Parts: sequence; structure tokens; C-alpha cells
Amino acid sequence: MRRRRLVAGCVLAGALLLAGCGGGADDAAAPAIDPAVKPYCDTVVRVQAEQTSPQAGQGGVPAASAVARKQVDDLVATAPPELAADWRTVSDLTDRALGSLAATRGDPNRIDRAQLAALEQRSLPAVQRIKDVTAARCHVEFRPSA
Repeated sequence: MRRRRLVAGCVLAGALLLAGCGGGADDAAAPAIDPAVKPYCDTVVRVQAEQTSPQAGQGGVPAASAVARKQVDDLVATAPPELAADWRTVSDLTDRALGSLAATRGDPNRIDRAQLAALEQRSLPAVQRIKDVTAARCHVEFRPSA
């Protein structure tokens, strides 16, 4: 369980963005989603569901890291043009965070928490823009995770 939280805490896309989203796109009263961003919105919903599933983080650090990288790659690939640079920033910082985690061989006592905090801080403007644009374009309500 501790390793799962550790992986979730290190993956910028999951910990900072998608773990806090809910509502929105599936609601019957939600406005229609622009077809140009529907693939991105569908990817956001899928990744959020994957990250909150009971199986999230299973298989150890290498497997969870590979899944996280794939999720971010999918979001980068489907992001609308106004979010492309922000998702590339998050992708780069996620790779760095996962690299830092891999260097510890999964030992939480060896994690450079200062480095991870710096990466998180650097990601905040991109993450906030992603949240704002995704909420507006995909009709996804972001709320603090429980």
C-alpha cells in the first residue's frame, strides 16, 4: 500500500491533475463536447478511471511507472492545440519524477523529496492551465481528492 501511494505521489499527471477530477462529461445535463476535443476528453475520463481503480499501482514500481508514462503519452497525443505545450511540460516533469523514483529501486527512504517538490512546483502553471482548459472544453469539474 505504501509503495502504491509512493508511485501515485510521484506521477505528476495523476497526483496533480487527474486524481482530482470528477463529474462533468457523463452527466445528462452536461453541454455537448466539441468533436475536435472529444478524443482528449475521452482520454481524460479513461485515465482518471484507471488511476482510481483498485488495480492502480499494482505490479510494483516499474509496472506502475510504465502505466503512468503511457497515460501521459496518451494525454499528450490527444491534447488540443492550446494544451499541447502544457502537456509536454507535464510529460517531461513526469519522466523526471519517475526517473528519480526508479533510481531508488522503489525504496521510499531514498527518494529525493526536495527534487520531487521542485518538479511539482515547476509543473503548477501547466497543471493549472490543463485543469482550467479541460474543465471548460470537456465539462469536467475538478474537486479536491478525498
